[in-house]
Amino acid sequence: MREQKDLGLLILRGAGFLLAGTFGVQKIGWYWSAFHAGKSLSTVGLAPLIARMGFPIPVALALWITFNESIGAFLIGCGFLIRLLAASAALGMAGALYTSVRLGEDWLRAALYLIIFFALTLTGAGKFSVDHLLKARKSAPREGRVD
Repeated sequence: MREQKDLGLLILRGAGFLLAGTFGVQKIGWYWSAFHAGKSLSTVGLAPLIARMGFPIPVALALWITFNESIGAFLIGCGFLIRLLAASAALGMAGALYTSVRLGEDWLRAALYLIIFFALTLTGAGKFSVDHLLKARKSAPREGRVD
């Protein structure tokens, strides 16, 4: 039974890879292009939308969202720092859900990611993860160790 749970968590974490490979790469591309064009970060990516929605510090939030949906999502897929990164991603998806509903856009994708990342925040990464490997390595007795 434990193996099935861990396999299920691994499959759920696949959402992190999916998010990083789609929206995360897209958002990094926005900022990469802006950087090379010498544009202000407040004029590209999500920052103008965030400002229009009335959220504070739009550039910082846009960069945080970009991190969540790229590097953070990739690390979620790997199962590293899962509770922290999944909580951060879930919070970002709550904002995406709010924004989608308010703008009358498709909100289903944001809702699904929110549910997945919230569940991973509660459950942790499972056995097939970097977190599990680090925990097992830390708790394993070392040879030649003097207490």
